[in-house]
Amino acid sequence: MFFEGTQYPLGVVFIRGEAPGPTVMIQGGIQGDEPTGFLSAQVLAESRVLKGNLIVVPRANVPSIHVHQRSVNVDMNRRFDRDYNQFYEDRLARVVRFLLSQSSAFIHLHEGSGFYDPVYVSPLRNPSRWGQSIIIDANTHERLDLARLVNAALAEINASVKEQDLQFKLFNTRTFEPDSQYAKEMRKSLTFYALANLNIPAMAVEVSKNIGALGWKVKHQVYATSVLLKHCGVEIVPPRVDEAEIQRLHERDHRVKVNGKPLDGQALAVPPGGTLKVDPGSAGRDAHGQVVAVFASDRQGVNLVDSPRMALERFQELETRVDGRKVSSTSVHFAGEMPPPLPAGPPVFICWLNGKPQQVAHGGVLQTVVGDQLVIDGVLGSKWKETLNFKGYTARPWSNDGQDMGWEIILDPESFIDKYRLPGPGKDVARYQVVRETVGARSSHFFVDVEPRQIQSLKLVDAKGQPVNVRWSSGGEVALAPGEYAVADAHGNGPASRLLPVLGNRPLKTGEKFRLEAGRTQLLTLRQSTTFAGLGAMTLVPGARPAEKAPDKADSGHEFKSEAKPAAKPEARPAVKTAGKPAAKAVAKPAAKPAAKPVAKPAAKPAAKVAAKPEARPLGAGKSLSAKPERTTHY
Repeated sequence: MFFEGTQYPLGVVFIRGEAPGPTVMIQGGIQGDEPTGFLSAQVLAESRVLKGNLIVVPRANVPSIHVHQRSVNVDMNRRFDRDYNQFYEDRLARVVRFLLSQSSAFIHLHEGSGFYDPVYVSPLRNPSRWGQSIIIDANTHERLDLARLVNAALAEINASVKEQDLQFKLFNTRTFEPDSQYAKEMRKSLTFYALANLNIPAMAVEVSKNIGALGWKVKHQVYATSVLLKHCGVEIVPPRVDEAEIQRLHERDHRVKVNGKPLDGQALAVPPGGTLKVDPGSAGRDAHGQVVAVFASDRQGVNLVDSPRMALERFQELETRVDGRKVSSTSVHFAGEMPPPLPAGPPVFICWLNGKPQQVAHGGVLQTVVGDQLVIDGVLGSKWKETLNFKGYTARPWSNDGQDMGWEIILDPESFIDKYRLPGPGKDVARYQVVRETVGARSSHFFVDVEPRQIQSLKLVDAKGQPVNVRWSSGGEVALAPGEYAVADAHGNGPASRLLPVLGNRPLKTGEKFRLEAGRTQLLTLRQSTTFAGLGAMTLVPGARPAEKAPDKADSGHEFKSEAKPAAKPEARPAVKTAGKPAAKAVAKPAAKPAAKPVAKPAAKPAAKVAAKPEARPLGAGKSLSAKPERTTHY
């Protein structure tokens, strides 16, 4: 799970097959009004993989799914023409590119309007429609023959579609060509990024929004994807898709509780100034990956499941959504006088910093580091409808009214408007002002100081449970005895929970074990868990002598000093989930980079597949998941 605890969690499933083969990435849910795509991806994430490996991203854009809209801030599928850094969608795009770099091919699952046809047939069936098509950006690109690959697959896919009008068609958007009517938008898309930048086969499977039977669409999208996988060298056995069961699962409810009380339509009593604690119930353990949101009526779009709140102002109701569907609405009444008693003296602001409550007085300073998660919750004891403006940050770009209260703010000066940055107490500290702009209320403000994230040391734990402290020095290397380790903690100027260690290409959870083998160096990278921005990397070198054990403190005992040597490229060997076997026993083996690029084979040879890259970059371990008007142009 990437970005865990934020408003935009990204669940990714890694599956290693029973026999070696290439790695293919599948993604759904990049646009929240396309449920077929994320439901199909979820089914595929539960497949048995016979040959090759899968990386599956079932729900790439959870906030847009919550509101059942194509986008929230920006269309995420238009953020791949360069490395943006403004909205949460840009942070998600960083991880998607990271995952795609480990892949030999890419399949994107979508749901588009109407029915694509290369000639105009009717308003719903013409070249401007996208449904029931397999989209490619070019027939050929360098040594890749995408048209041959897709046409070979289409013959098999359409044999399963009894309805002639619902069969899939090849849709070449000719994205590289300047006279293409689709080029301007498609050059920003993920499939074009995969093809043009990584030179791997990339295609999108679009079912039609104008087909009403959800189960039918999921069944055929899953089958079409499995056929395309086969032609890319990956063989799977997906779960059997029961159309009625798909519909039932999509429409089911979840028992959500707030402050221990179920949101079941009965009025909910909330104490003034009390904290709302949301328990999503079975959603956190849901095998089908459905995402649950609870919205307060005055803060639509802010999911209380992942964002704490105090009841400082009145609101009318709480709404529960599952995969973007409204399943319940509960009215709220306040069990006591609102607002809570006002303390003497200047106004006091209530904030949440990394999930912990903070009180900041007028003129005060909130000390933070880059990557921290900030929520400005309100003013204690206020009788007003407050407007609190974090200068330099825009919570809602489509309605920049200065209201930043209640929204999740990831503190990253590089993503803020530079002219609002104030001089801080040190040259590297960025200071921003939060101003109370409430009509009729007393003017007041406080400051947020954001200093760069610094890492002094990491605490590893060996197979015997003994701590080993490693002094952090980006670009250096450290010698460790071969054996099993886990990253237990990090010491620096910010919480360890806001760091994500990555071993080679494998993200590590806190306490997750990895193995350092004799003769094989590995690269350990640290990233911000809220932004996926890099914080540097060190090379782990297996040493000939046993590693010294250090006391359980970063600033005492013996530390391993990293040498001032360039970090060599590691030969990563991360563990992955083996289909049908415990994940912990599966170890991916690196393979040499292929000499030639993948080339699709003619359809006349059924056994032939794309000679895609072998598993040059092994996968990570385990498996964890987490309305605007319809437009004629979709993908």
